[in-house]
Amino acid sequence: MILRNSFHFFQNRLAGSAAAFRVLFIVAVIVCPRPSFAQSPGGMSSLAQARSGGASSSASMMGVTDEPIFSGETVAITVSNAPDFSTVARVSMGGDVPVPYLGIVHFAGLNSASASALIEKMLMDSNLVIHPNVLVTVDGASTGITVLGEVRTPGIYTPMGKHMLSDILAMAGGVTTTAGRIIEISSDSAPDQKTLIPWDPTLHNTDVFDRVMRGGSRVVVKPCGVVYVGGNVTRPGAYPLCASRVATVSQLIALASNSLITSKRGHTLLIRTLPDGSRVVQQLDLAKIQNAKAADPAVREDDMIYVPVSGVKYTLINLLNYFTEFGVATLDLYAR
Repeated sequence: MILRNSFHFFQNRLAGSAAAFRVLFIVAVIVCPRPSFAQSPGGMSSLAQARSGGASSSASMMGVTDEPIFSGETVAITVSNAPDFSTVARVSMGGDVPVPYLGIVHFAGLNSASASALIEKMLMDSNLVIHPNVLVTVDGASTGITVLGEVRTPGIYTPMGKHMLSDILAMAGGVTTTAGRIIEISSDSAPDQKTLIPWDPTLHNTDVFDRVMRGGSRVVVKPCGVVYVGGNVTRPGAYPLCASRVATVSQLIALASNSLITSKRGHTLLIRTLPDGSRVVQQLDLAKIQNAKAADPAVREDDMIYVPVSGVKYTLINLLNYFTEFGVATLDLYAR
């Protein structure tokens, strides 16, 4: 009897606990918000974020820019109080972006503020949204910067934010020892329009020529030019103009280990090819230049320095060598 009463007592207690648990569960469901309708920090629900084409997933990559928007960049249009109009799209080669319910909108040349104002005006003019709140951001890493030429690690780099040309070259490992002093810059939107800027590999004049680089640009570091030294010199060949900002005739002759004794130094030739293919020949007196009695002209890329042979000196040297060898052979004969 005692066991039966105890069993009924615990059974009643469990039934009461279950009823209380059901009541607490119903209250929790009513009070607590559903996760699917949780508000994001920007005030957009999860459903609205899904409709915006995954704009929240790339929000960390987006940013407001004061620079003009150009072809190839990815833009995010966020309408906080009308999420159905939000979208993420890439700017076409013509500078256009498809916007839901508005069609094609021209963005090229606009920055974030002006593009946002344009979308707001179009929404109000079309009576689609009474007071739209629009924000246009740009993915600075969506279009990389191509670095080619005389750099240690050429490739495509996607830096975040605004970067200078010197920063991009540093990301490519810096320039090589054969880098020249000209850098060619072009863009995907206008590949035929090339800008040539002077560049000092020693970075002494970086502040003068450094500039902001944007996505879609192509940077080509040109190799340094060469000067050809030929004729009657110890080491004829092509010599690069990388080490010095201004190279002169005497410096190139020194690199070629100087002229030989049989050279006709007073008739040294500096041959320069012009852009139209014609040649200009200048006669120099190398002896006076090396003795600081005449101006030492500067050389340019693709110039040629030619040191001719003196027929008289060549003949005299050969005769002297002949008689020297003859005398040595005669003394050796008599010594026997």
